[in-house]
Amino acid sequence: MTDLRLLLMLAMLILLAPGMTVAAGQTGFDEEDAAELVWPPKPLPPRIRYVGSIAGPDDVESEEGKGFWQRFWEAIHGAEQENQIKPMALAVDSKGRLGVADPAGKRVHIYDQRKGEYSVIDEADVPLSLPIGLAVDAKDNLYVSDGELRKIAVFSPKGDYIRSIGGPGQLKRPTSISLDPSRRLLYVVDTPAHNVKVFNLINGALIRTIGERGREDGEFNFPTYSAVDNTGRLYINDTLNGRIQMFDPAGNFIGKFGKYGDGSGDFSTPKGVAVDSDGNIYVADAGFDNLQIFDDQGRLLLFLGVTGQAPGEFWMPAGLYIDGHDRLYVADSYNRRIQIFQYLKAGEKQ
Repeated sequence: MTDLRLLLMLAMLILLAPGMTVAAGQTGFDEEDAAELVWPPKPLPPRIRYVGSIAGPDDVESEEGKGFWQRFWEAIHGAEQENQIKPMALAVDSKGRLGVADPAGKRVHIYDQRKGEYSVIDEADVPLSLPIGLAVDAKDNLYVSDGELRKIAVFSPKGDYIRSIGGPGQLKRPTSISLDPSRRLLYVVDTPAHNVKVFNLINGALIRTIGERGREDGEFNFPTYSAVDNTGRLYINDTLNGRIQMFDPAGNFIGKFGKYGDGSGDFSTPKGVAVDSDGNIYVADAGFDNLQIFDDQGRLLLFLGVTGQAPGEFWMPAGLYIDGHDRLYVADSYNRRIQIFQYLKAGEKQ
């Protein structure tokens, strides 16, 4: 080793030593600009505020959160990129850990937004093959639906595999999953079966099936995404029927809204669905590249977004998730990022 190379390596060791100043982690957005991006635009009272975006570990991972040897390796060889390939579904636990299902990458990305740490889940009892749906329970266990393995894998908050629910004998190709923790129910959208399977969270037993193929109330045509609100009401994106259907906790049909078209409140390619604490219903539309927000009666309140790559613009948005603080996470799938927004209640400061 030459003296020059040795000196360079020694200098790098000193630079990265604990206690020395290092570059701050990148947040992925400009705080000042983000505060000005709201919907509807001023002078109307704002209801949605842009917060930021996450495309990969660099957007949340702090230098202080990395080990010494990891920082040293990255300084010499460059950071290994673990960016999302095609984010499709999201879930956030009570500690602020964001899970992102990335079926193209055959993994689930875990972003700890409070600690500035990043990890992945890519294996249960066998390697994940098509992780496409996520949910979290009251204990922060993570549920991952795998469309090819045809089951729901359950992981502890530390990422350890616990058990599986369902299987090839019960599920054809599970996609979205949602939890009703108070009633201990797991809803699994089984897209090619045109129904929703309901499992007991405690023992994993199949309790009942909601729906069959058709166009009548309570029937489905390739359903995809789902959500449960804080009253236990279930929302199903009945995708090829171009509508959102609603069910009570017993599985009874109670309402619907939406249709294919290009008018106000119509859908093109509806995907993710989520509900905020006031009962407003959010639907991502991958055809219109926007989000549409409806009241609990299915009346359009607001829409935001156009095709693009700037903050608040989308390219094939997919899954949605709203956490306990009314923060909305959008899987902006073809932009390979998660966009984050804040719902502002009436009278709440921007």
